[in-house]
Amino acid sequence: MKPQRICRRDEIPDPGSKEFSLANPAGSVDGFIVRRDDRLSAFINRCPHTGVTLNWLPDQFLDPDAGFIQCSLHGALFRLDDGFCVHGPCVGRSLQRLELELRGEEIWVTPSHSDAL
Repeated sequence: MKPQRICRRDEIPDPGSKEFSLANPAGSVDGFIVRRDDRLSAFINRCPHTGVTLNWLPDQFLDPDAGFIQCSLHGALFRLDDGFCVHGPCVGRSLQRLELELRGEEIWVTPSHSDAL
């Protein structure tokens, strides 16, 4: 799969998040990027507990303190760097990561064949 351009780094607040959709042979993949202390991570926008999307408002994935990714349905909390759940009904499970690449100031993400599953 080829990387797809998402946005420029400065289009995501620090701390903050941004959602996106990727083209994939199996259909589109909805994902999001989180940024904190200038570190970036990308994940599929799907809770490992119920499969629902994580955000309740556009581009809003972080808890009020911007320390964790928070599921809007049941409040599960996931670490920003690796998507590992530390609180809620899916403790011990993780969000599905997406490969993120910086090209200068542009953020590119690569979908995989399993992303639409």
